[in-house]
This record gives sequence, structure tokens and C-alpha cells, in this order.
Amino acid sequence: MCLRGASAAEKFLASHSGAKLRVLVVWEPILPTDFTSPSGSSLARIPDQRAIQFWDPNHLVAQDLNRRAAVKPPEVKPACCVGRGFFWDDVILYAPHAQWRDDPAPAFLDGPVVHAIPALESALRDIKP
Repeated sequence: MCLRGASAAEKFLASHSGAKLRVLVVWEPILPTDFTSPSGSSLARIPDQRAIQFWDPNHLVAQDLNRRAAVKPPEVKPACCVGRGFFWDDVILYAPHAQWRDDPAPAFLDGPVVHAIPALESALRDIKP
């Protein structure tokens, strides 16, 4: 995730303060400046307790997303955001109770995060709990 995306994610979470959401924020080295894990000030951009942030220096999450997209293309494809061969700065929404082991199709996938929030809002309204 980039810093602008992190700020947009926090703004999204703040506007849905009562919603049952779980957000996984994956920081990975994509840009030349991404040589170490995110600093405390970067992580502080998303203080919401529903967000779990982690550093993925080996792109394990992105590799799995790439693998899933190659084997079973998602019904929704991002408009952008592949860097160094990996998805990045994308927002992915799964329906409630989706389990990674079941290989669920995303309800929404697009980026960059800062521009995808309005469409994410719409997709969130369309999901049935």
C-alpha cells in the first residue's frame, strides 16, 4: 500500500465506524524507496483497530493473488496497479464469511486505493451480510 492509499483507507474506515469490517493492509517493497518495513508514522496513518497491518517483503500475498488470478480469473479485475509483476495499491473486498481456503471470488477489486473508494462504497452496499 502507498501512503496516499493508507490515508484513504483510514478515511474509509472512519466513515464506516460502526460497520463490521476487517481490513488487511499489506505493505510490500514496490517503489525504490520501499527497502524496509513501513515506519511507525506510516503505520499510524491507519490507527483503526479493525485494520491489521503487516510487512510482506517477499510478496507472498501478491504472489498468491497472482496465482489465483491465473488459475481462476476473478469476475472483477483491477483497472491498474501491477508493479514489479505484483498487484499493489489495490483494494479487494470479499463478502462476509469468505474463507481464503475456499478460493472466493472478490466482490470488488480495483485500484489505486485513493481512487477506488467511491466504487468500493457502492460494492459494499451491494453485499448482503
